[in-house]
Amino acid sequence: MRRVICGGLSFREIAMRIVLSSTLALLVGMGTALAFPTAEVPTSEAAYVAKVKTAAPEGIVAKATIVMTQDGKERSLQTGTNGFTCFIAGDGTPLCGDEAGIAWFKAIGSKSDPPNKIGFIYMLAGDTGTTNHDPYQKETHQHWVQTDPHVMIVGPMVREMSGYPRTADVADPTQPYVMYPGTKYEHLMLPVTSAK
Repeated sequence: MRRVICGGLSFREIAMRIVLSSTLALLVGMGTALAFPTAEVPTSEAAYVAKVKTAAPEGIVAKATIVMTQDGKERSLQTGTNGFTCFIAGDGTPLCGDEAGIAWFKAIGSKSDPPNKIGFIYMLAGDTGTTNHDPYQKETHQHWVQTDPHVMIVGPMVREMSGYPRTADVADPTQPYVMYPGTKYEHLMLPVTSAK
């Protein structure tokens, strides 16, 4: 049973909107990257860490675990203390996520059910683009979307958040929207801009 608190919104929706607004205000105030990442995944540790550092605010990356995958094996370059893990995805996109966010990301890779938890992922360098209708059909370039610096709210609770576009064709990726709408990997994309 959903309890309506204010303006047709539940307590959970109100709380999530407060968290999202606060996070966006923080990110906008800190400034973010202004160019899309390249598809390159650096092979040297120094270049890898430099690219990873573009994924999230300095204070997050400095205390995060940084992992690098080479020859199919994950290796830790930095042991973190804040619960975030940072790495470069196979498409060259640097990202940092909390435990639930990383578990969600790995669920896509293994084609398994995502965890039943809310997760948070930073992609402040932007992404390299993807299809918006199915995470496994990137090569088709159907419903293509590329998003500037953004954060993501992941997990099944996103389905309960109303007011965000849920179409495969994103009209404006500079505005919040739902990626992979209608799939078990549906998540909220929240673009951020740098302070001017």
